[in-house]
Amino acid sequence: MLSVIGSLLGFASSAAPAVADHFKAKQNQKFELAKMEKMAQLRAAGFDQEYRMYETKADDNEHSRLVQHDISINSGTGIISGLQRSVRPVITYAFFALFVTIEVTLLREALNTGASFSEAINVLWDEDTKAIFAAIISFWFGSRAIDKARGK
Repeated sequence: MLSVIGSLLGFASSAAPAVADHFKAKQNQKFELAKMEKMAQLRAAGFDQEYRMYETKADDNEHSRLVQHDISINSGTGIISGLQRSVRPVITYAFFALFVTIEVTLLREALNTGASFSEAINVLWDEDTKAIFAAIISFWFGSRAIDKARGK
């Protein structure tokens, strides 16, 4: 009889760690599930800090890459380097000149047809034109500053 009890105790003591590991794994799974549910609740409430962190990091990496590109262009000399440096400013100036030409032409035409100056300006300086100017100004003079101020 003692041999049967001894063998049962030996079997029970060898199975005890496996049973304990099973309950420990079950507890870990329960904790991970609760953690995932809490993260989902936080994301639904707008607390997606990790996503925002990676988005900001990507923006910073893109900005650094563009700065390095501009530095590499500015370090060159000669005609090709000058052309590379002048592409964006020339396009900006050309489109601004085109815009001013169109607006002045439309203003003259409106004044020649008998419209008052205030009526013509209200027609020319509409919401679309304001949006275009806001986009241009924010692009050239502080889109990153505005994003930081808004907390993006």
